[in-house]
Amino acid sequence: MEQLIRANVHFLDQAERLLVQVLDQDYGCAVESFYGSTLGQHFRHCLDHYTSLLAGLDKAKVDYDCRARQLDLEASTESAIQEVSRIRTELEALLKRETPVGLLVKMDCGGGEVDWQPSTLGRELQFLVSHTVHHFAMIGGMCGCLGVQMEDGFGVAPSTLRHREKVTID
Repeated sequence: MEQLIRANVHFLDQAERLLVQVLDQDYGCAVESFYGSTLGQHFRHCLDHYTSLLAGLDKAKVDYDCRARQLDLEASTESAIQEVSRIRTELEALLKRETPVGLLVKMDCGGGEVDWQPSTLGRELQFLVSHTVHHFAMIGGMCGCLGVQMEDGFGVAPSTLRHREKVTID
């Protein structure tokens, strides 16, 4: 479990390092080649998923569709940085507390009414890594369009980074 928590914290750390250098005007700027979405919308969406997981742990029921969708997280990098810090702290606290073994999870996949599905905290932490990497890849492309510099490896899956490293060494 620790490795999965650390992987998610790694991506939150990446988010924070990017957020501290992005101007709010760029953060809220719609990028047409990315369906008119903004950096802020993608960050808020990712943070909402973390919040849904953390909010559902006490009842062992995680509803990814029941999200706060706080508009300030889309418009203000400072608000997003504060939320990243809060989520990081809560994730790290999971290392010290007993968490439910089994969870029930619900997420609308476009088929109407959705049933609760069995899952585990580990599986949901894996989902969040994958989901976050996916959105960070789009954020990376958007930053390229906006001329915002990012660190190497931003929005790249850990397995891809390991593969690239291996290919470079071989």
